[in-house]
Parts: sequence; structure tokens; C-alpha cells
Amino acid sequence: MLRQHMFSRFINSIKNNPFDSIYFLFYAGILATLAMVLVNPDEALKVFIFSTALSLPLIGKNIKHVCSNKQNLVLPFMLLLFGLLQIIWVEIFKQPGSAFTGAYRSYQNGGKVMVFAALVIAALTSYVPSANKIRLASVWVILTAIGLYLFAGYQLAGAADPLEYRVALGFEHQTGTAYALTLIALLASQAIINLRLKHTVSLYLLHFLISLAVIITTQTRAAILVYPILSISLFLMRYSHNRTMLLKALLGFVILVVVASIPLKSIIENRYQNTMTDLHSYSQNNSNTSIGARLAMQRAGIEAGKVHLWGQSLEQRSSEIQRFAVQDRSLQGAIKFLDVHLHNEIADTFSLKGITGVVVLLLLYATMFLRAYWQRSPLLFVISGAIAIYGLSDLLLYAKGEALSSVLALCVTTMLTLDPTRESSHD
Repeated sequence: MLRQHMFSRFINSIKNNPFDSIYFLFYAGILATLAMVLVNPDEALKVFIFSTALSLPLIGKNIKHVCSNKQNLVLPFMLLLFGLLQIIWVEIFKQPGSAFTGAYRSYQNGGKVMVFAALVIAALTSYVPSANKIRLASVWVILTAIGLYLFAGYQLAGAADPLEYRVALGFEHQTGTAYALTLIALLASQAIINLRLKHTVSLYLLHFLISLAVIITTQTRAAILVYPILSISLFLMRYSHNRTMLLKALLGFVILVVVASIPLKSIIENRYQNTMTDLHSYSQNNSNTSIGARLAMQRAGIEAGKVHLWGQSLEQRSSEIQRFAVQDRSLQGAIKFLDVHLHNEIADTFSLKGITGVVVLLLLYATMFLRAYWQRSPLLFVISGAIAIYGLSDLLLYAKGEALSSVLALCVTTMLTLDPTRESSHD
């Protein structure tokens, strides 16, 4: 009877206001994208584009409300600006038959995804989600996270050597998988808090244990170190008023980190030993290692950017870095990544888009944190922190999967939290 009543209310709502059906499909499209992004990024992007198309009439209908609160427009504007910068840069520098066509396409795709996200977030901020919508989105996010954890377990169980296997899910690279899992795990953590169940803290800690174990299976060092800090920070910000609970929870987090590490001890030890070996090799001017190459790419990117302060092509950057590597052997590790990217958002942007690109990127980062402050949103703060921190060792605003998972987290954050700066609901 309850389901029939809710369905009849939904039908009547659509009859009275056709825009409700558009908003329903728009909302459902974003949640479907979240469920698909780590399984099939290409198909997920198609669904996200569908939601972007639906955002246009929603923005048009509520254009006065969208424009009335300038704070709500700052993040969409910066996403739009950085996205357009990427697209325009590709149009200016890409030449037919370029040996770097794949990399140019990835930068272009990342730019398009940011433009799409700008429209989606603008449409989301024109509505205040009801308590039921927040609850529904929270349940969906939790189910999505559980599904991804089970998928990761399935991949691991089917591996010939589970302790050596690095879980990738539907992504090409395990590092991108780890970063996306971090974002989804943080969203699921907030979703658990939103449901306000009797055993919320226990469920939060259980989810932390499972999500950390799954992230460890990607064997991505940055995520293994950063995710626990962000997850604990989210909890501390949410329950800062209850010191007794905080002390008990902190003890619980420490215990769970140890528990998650025990069965995966060999993986953690292996990554630690690799780190020490890489750092030692780099100290001997050998950057042909994972960490050494990253450090070399950062230095090489900054040096290449200094030569062309207002931007250059991938071909020009490649020539400059190869020239630097001849003069300085410690930069040799950067050469094999010249046809992809430099594994550091700031250094890579400076090396290709010059001063203008870096300024826009830093403003985008600042805007994410500023919006979190305006909204008093711990979730947006940790999501922004993840995007910025992971950007120090990789590119998250590049290619379809990585860029989509990052901006999608910003979109879903808006769906999971009440924003005091938004206008009253027009549902």
C-alpha cells in the first residue's frame, strides 16, 4: 500500500508539474553514473551526458534562483573555466597526425567532463533536496559502494596470485581505481551518517574497515595513506561535539587499521620496501623507478614550463624535457611518460598551459574548499582534499574515467548534504 501511495503521489506530481519528471530523470542519471563509473567509464559518461542535457531546462526554469546566489555559481564557473581552458588548449596546439593524439584526446575529454559537471552542479544547486531525496541518495550510494567492494573481491578471488594482483575494476590503471574508490568510500561514509541509524558509529567503523581493505588491494600507496586520514577527518568533523565518542572512535579506527593490515601485510610490506628502494635509487640520480619518475616529472615539468610561460604543445614539452634529461641524468625517468602526463596536476598544467593554467587550477582548488566552508560541509571538504592531494601524485582531471569520478563526487556531495545557501525547494 505504501509503495502504491508513493507511486501515485509521484504520478500526480508529474501531472501537476512536468518538470518533476525531468528532475527525476536528471537525479536518477547522476546516481546511475555513480554506479557505473568504476565498472564501465565509457558507458557511465554517456549517462552523465544525458543528465547534463536534462540540466539545461532545469537551469532555465530556475534561472533567477540560480543567479540570485552568487556563491552557488562560483564552483560551476571555475569548473567551466578550467574545462574550456583544456578544450581550447587542445584546439590551439593539436596538429593532424600528431604522435601525441591519444594524450590530446584525454585532455580534451577531461575538459568536456568538467564542462558537463559545471552544468550539473548548477542545476543541483537550484533545488533543495527533500529529506526523502537525501535518504534515497544515501541508500543508493551505500549500495553502490557495497557492489564495488564485492566486485573487487570477485576480481581478487579470481586472480592467480591474490597477494600480487592489483585490483583495477573497470579502469585501465589501478591508481585511478584507488582514487575513485576513495571518493566513493567517502560518499558512502557520509551516507551512513545521513541514515541516522541506531548503530551509526559501528556501521561507519565497519565500512571503514571494508573500504580500507579494498583500497589496499589496489596497492596504491597514496590512497592507502590518505584515505584513512580523510575518513577519520570526516568522522571527527561530524562528531566534534562529543569528546567521549571521539576518543572511543579514534581507538576503534586505530584497531581497524591494524585489523585491515594483518591479512594484507605482505602487500603493505612490499609497497613499503619498493618505496624505500625507489627513494634510494633517486638519491643515486636514478629516476627510472615509480617514485623516482614522479619526482623527475615534477621537476622536468616545472623547468619546461619556465621556458614557455604562456603554454606550449605536447611536442614542444617533450623536446624540452628530453633536452633537460640529457643535461641532468636524474630526469631520465620522466622521458617514458612524455606521451601521457607528468603525474602532478600543478606541474603538468604549468608545463602545458603556463601561468594562466596554474592560476585557474589553483582557483578551482580554492573554490572547492571555499564552497565547503560556505556550506559548512565536512563531506565537500574531504572530497576536495582528496582531489587536491591525489593531484600531487597523478592527474585526476584528465581522461574520461579519472575526471568523471572526481567531478561526479562533487555532484553527489551536493545530493547528500543540505546547503544553507540554497534557495527553497521548487519541487
